[in-house]
Amino acid sequence: MGQLNLTANNTAEQRIKDYLEQNASEALVEKINNGVEIQKDGKTLINKKTLGGFMNYATEEARKQADGSSYACIDDQTVFGWAVHYFEEESIIGKLYNLNGEEYNAPKPAKSVELAKPAKVEVKEQPKPQNQQIDLFSILGGVQ
Repeated sequence: MGQLNLTANNTAEQRIKDYLEQNASEALVEKINNGVEIQKDGKTLINKKTLGGFMNYATEEARKQADGSSYACIDDQTVFGWAVHYFEEESIIGKLYNLNGEEYNAPKPAKSVELAKPAKVEVKEQPKPQNQQIDLFSILGGVQ
């Protein structure tokens, strides 16, 4: 069908790339090679997907199939179907680029202003007067 602008980093990714090159429609080849415009953070960006991104997506799909088990067996045709879906579906986000081709970095959320904490004030308790017994002799001035 068409040459894809994808880089395969291992044999599994190469198999997916080969399948897509043989079976992708012209519209899908266009999406893969040029990305798709999307709106995010009030900006128009280009969403481009990679084979590495697809492998992460396929791993998550396989986990869903495993349904709590520690493994899953997925046939090739299912994985190839996931690949077509991954690259066709515009709601799945890959790497984002500005219209000028630079990689998009999402704005960082503003740090919340931390209010100054009030200083700790230690309150010392005043000693309570002790019950002192009045000495009658000392009041009278030492009567003998």
